[in-house]
Amino acid sequence: MAIDFNKWNEQFGGQQALEDLKKASENEFTEVPDGTYICSMEKLELGESRKQQPMVKAQFRILEGEHKKQCLFYNQVFTRGFPQHKALEFLRSLEVFEKEEIDFDGDFNDFNDLLLDLAEEAEGMKFEIYKVKDGDYTILEVLDTF
Repeated sequence: MAIDFNKWNEQFGGQQALEDLKKASENEFTEVPDGTYICSMEKLELGESRKQQPMVKAQFRILEGEHKKQCLFYNQVFTRGFPQHKALEFLRSLEVFEKEEIDFDGDFNDFNDLLLDLAEEAEGMKFEIYKVKDGDYTILEVLDTF
């Protein structure tokens, strides 16, 4: 099987590739250190993990301080039992809806609708989030909601 390198040249090569590479080398990525941050929620969705399992995914944008504009990410598989419990507890801690309104009835369509409603309602809200790295995992804890 032959690979069509010309196709890649058209899509990803040429002068634009050289300019993009230069920009990327000038912008060093720095991971957000452990700490407390004031954030807005940019995304909340039901997605899929690498292992094709249901996963709650959230993205928060830091609004203040040295790491302003960087993002914090929450990812929790949503399989059975404890992982579902952990995700629901996180969603409740956002205090966007009353705690009893955030539940899973066994239907992923309903749960997806709940996440979309939460994301919509959270527009304009701010969250004080504590971020800590624990081995390979990043843990986010919501301390306050404004």
